[in-house]
Amino acid sequence: MERLGIVVEKGDSPGTARVQFRRHAMCGRCGQCAGAQEEEMEVLDPLGAARGDWVLVTTGEKNMFVLALGLYGLPLLTFIGGFVLGYGLWNEIVGGFLALSLTGLFFLGLRLKDKKLQKKEELQPRIKRLAVAREIEEWQ
Repeated sequence: MERLGIVVEKGDSPGTARVQFRRHAMCGRCGQCAGAQEEEMEVLDPLGAARGDWVLVTTGEKNMFVLALGLYGLPLLTFIGGFVLGYGLWNEIVGGFLALSLTGLFFLGLRLKDKKLQKKEELQPRIKRLAVAREIEEWQ
């Protein structure tokens, strides 16, 4: 996933920058979003972009797939596996309880591991390159 933004300042930690993302001109017209027109995020800055530079920020598609699988696919498999195991060994009530319990334990483990996942550099959004004039004009 790629987004166009503007560097507003250097980040709090070295090698990072605070980038402001604006909604595209066409985005605000549907009336579906009640949120702010702009958002700011701290991203990795391997290029050393300066304040005011338009940049293209990316998060790898492979990483997004892995995260989506971890957040949606694995809990679903845990739920189904718990139900099948409980139903096969006992009855459907035990299967339902086991499914909910195992899914809850999965999310508890994920929450405990969340801090480590947030620090992984390959999962962090990063500045891919400086934007070219054509991209900026199209965006505005």
